[in-house]
Amino acid sequence: MQGIRQFFHTLQTKLFFSLGVDRLNEEFRRFALMHEVYILATSITMTFVNTLLMRVSEDPDIALKYNVAHYLCIALSMLLAGKLLHRLVNKTVILVGMALSVLVYVVVLLFIGSLDGVYLVVAAIHGFATGFYWITYSQSLMQYSTDETRDIAMNFIGVFSGLISLVMPLAAGWLIDLLPGFWGYYMLFGACTLLAVWAVWLVFRLPGEAPDHRPTCYLGMLKKVYSEKVWFFVIHMDFFKGIRDGAFGFFLNVLLFSIVKSEALVGSNTFLVGIVSMTASVIAGKITRPGNRLKLMTAAATLLAGATALLFVELNTVTVLLLSAANAFFGVFLVNPTTTTLYQVLDRVPGAKEQKSETFAITECYKDAGRMAGILLIMLMPDGTFYSVISLLALVLTQYITTVFAKITANALKRYPEREEG
Repeated sequence: MQGIRQFFHTLQTKLFFSLGVDRLNEEFRRFALMHEVYILATSITMTFVNTLLMRVSEDPDIALKYNVAHYLCIALSMLLAGKLLHRLVNKTVILVGMALSVLVYVVVLLFIGSLDGVYLVVAAIHGFATGFYWITYSQSLMQYSTDETRDIAMNFIGVFSGLISLVMPLAAGWLIDLLPGFWGYYMLFGACTLLAVWAVWLVFRLPGEAPDHRPTCYLGMLKKVYSEKVWFFVIHMDFFKGIRDGAFGFFLNVLLFSIVKSEALVGSNTFLVGIVSMTASVIAGKITRPGNRLKLMTAAATLLAGATALLFVELNTVTVLLLSAANAFFGVFLVNPTTTTLYQVLDRVPGAKEQKSETFAITECYKDAGRMAGILLIMLMPDGTFYSVISLLALVLTQYITTVFAKITANALKRYPEREEG
């Protein structure tokens, strides 16, 4: 028994050192545990609420409509949460988000067979739950890491989020397919409710960040966006990132489900995406540095555009699965550098940290505006395979603008001296 324990302890130590976890503090590790349990509880929400809506509704665009409403409510909730973070301990805001996540599952469980009748209610609750949680996540990630360890921190979280993406959607998809009627959905959302309660308990183990009781100044932040170069480009960088990020976050599974109505297939695709995303996060953690982030973004955008263009040859189950894998891999190199670029602005621009709540809220609003724009582009395109591929390719090509804006932001930051950590 002692030998087995020693084996797993050695394995854990080697894994942690390979991911650079030895450079992360204990507070971050507690935060990461809470975050991963929450992801475990909520990782299936978007995927299987979409498939459930497509099962019970005759409207082919209901999943797209649901996600437009969802992203709109995320933006609104970010503005409200940003105000609350000046008045409440950040843990309280996290708890509100988690309580709303539980409410999402309660509503879904009560209206499973007629969910299309209350889909806007679910989208609103889900959107506010997401906004309240993720604005606090952004602040906590900044609180527990520095610019030197931030890539390691994000990629460490990415690896374990990838592991969750392997297990939960795959098991959920097969469970739903194997059980008759809606029993699979009942069991799935019931289990996720219990996991969310566990995540709530873990929040109480985190150190809270005391509120500063300053007035919220969104108007002042918006004035900066349109009067200072660094703020204009870093905020609009997230708008263009959102154009691809929003639609690709769910639409490939919707497209797959429209070809073959099988939750098991959707779960298997998410399993594939998890493996690829986890692999990409490990690779990104090894090779990404402040000096090469933008080059990796450009390469990722180019290769993802090429993978998307292959759908012109054939749009079927296999090609959608391949594009999902490509999007999962290259998406890591597109998303993570924009996040670290925003954190660099907060670290180096004088007075920025004092307005981080406003910054995260405004950034999320612009990102969600981009997400809604990407989904609306898909909805407005004429029916047909050719136009579906055109819309997806257009979303990917906008990432060249994201990269250019990230580069301009990095150049604008050169006028601000780097600050000593500690």
